[in-house]
Amino acid sequence: MAPSEPLGPSSTALPASARELTRGDLAYVNRLVSLEHVLPNVTHELNNALQVISGLSEILATRPGLSDDVVQKLQRMHAQATRCYGLLRDLLSYARRDDVAPVADVARAIERALDLRRFHLARARVTVQIEPGPSGLTAAMDSQHLVQVLVNLVLNAEQAMSGRPDPTLTISYGEEAGNVVIAVIDSGPGVDTATVEQTCFAPFWTTRTGALGLGLPAARALVEAARGTLAFTAPTRVDVRVPRR
Repeated sequence: MAPSEPLGPSSTALPASARELTRGDLAYVNRLVSLEHVLPNVTHELNNALQVISGLSEILATRPGLSDDVVQKLQRMHAQATRCYGLLRDLLSYARRDDVAPVADVARAIERALDLRRFHLARARVTVQIEPGPSGLTAAMDSQHLVQVLVNLVLNAEQAMSGRPDPTLTISYGEEAGNVVIAVIDSGPGVDTATVEQTCFAPFWTTRTGALGLGLPAARALVEAARGTLAFTAPTRVDVRVPRR
C-alpha cells in the first residue's frame, strides 16, 4: 500500500490534523449525510422493481413450450435480480447506523466488504485471494463497523495497486491470543513503515483529487473503539486485531 501525500503546499506547512476543511469538503460531507436519509427510500423502490422482475421471470420460465434458450435466459434474469436485491440490502445495512449488537461474523464481514467493491476489483483486474480461518469466528465489534473498516482497507489497496501488473489482494483471518486477526495484503509498492504514522494515518493526507484522506484514520478509530488495533505490520500488509467474541 503506497503512502499518501498532502493535497497541496498548505498541508505541508501545517500538521495534517490542522488542515481546515474547504467549502468543497463540507459540501461533500453534507451530501453524504443527505444520502443516509435518501438511501432507504431509493433502496425500497429499487427492491420493489427487482422483486417484480425476479417474480415474473421465475413464473415465465415455468411456462410450457418455451425453448431451453429462453428458459435459461429467464432463469438468469431471476438470478441476477435476486443478486441485485441482496447487494442493495447489504448497501443499506452498511449505511445504517447500528450500535445494537457488537458482534461480527468475520467471514461474512469480509464477504460483504468484497461484494461492495466487487465491480471495481473486477474492472481493475485484481485477483482476490481469501485465506480462511476457523469456521464461525466472531469478533467483539459492531458488524457494520467491521465491514466499513474492511471496505476502507480494500479501497486503499486498490488505489495502491493502480497501474501495477498482476494486482493481487489477499485477505486472511484467524485467532491469536484471544484476538481475531484480519490481514489485508496487496501487491502494491508498499509504504515506508518509518513514516507511515505521519502519512497514511494522518487525517486529510491524501494523493487523490477530491478525497478527504480519512479512510485509514477512520478505520483505525473504529477498530480502537472496539478495543482493538490497526497497523501496518509490513510495507504491504495491514493487520486488524479485535477481541474475539
